[in-house]
Amino acid sequence: MEAGGLSVQGERLYEEPEQLMPYGLMSVAEAGRQAVMLEGYCAGVAGAPDSDIRAGEVRLYSAGGAEIYLENSGRVIINGQVFEPKEG
Repeated sequence: MEAGGLSVQGERLYEEPEQLMPYGLMSVAEAGRQAVMLEGYCAGVAGAPDSDIRAGEVRLYSAGGAEIYLENSGRVIINGQVFEPKEG
């Protein structure tokens, strides 16, 4: 599978720079997003502000609408389906 051909224009053009991400994650940003470059590595891509997310929560989403949302309450919401936290 092709990675998507990321290129970043800064002081120079970076063709398919190595991306720094946590282990197990892979993504290709939509065209037109701003990126942070550190010595030739793509350290991140600016996302749209999300007013619904609170400090400590995580929202993973795709351009096609798939979403996983981890709430501080322990609930997990996957594409709108709610999973309550285990009692324990």
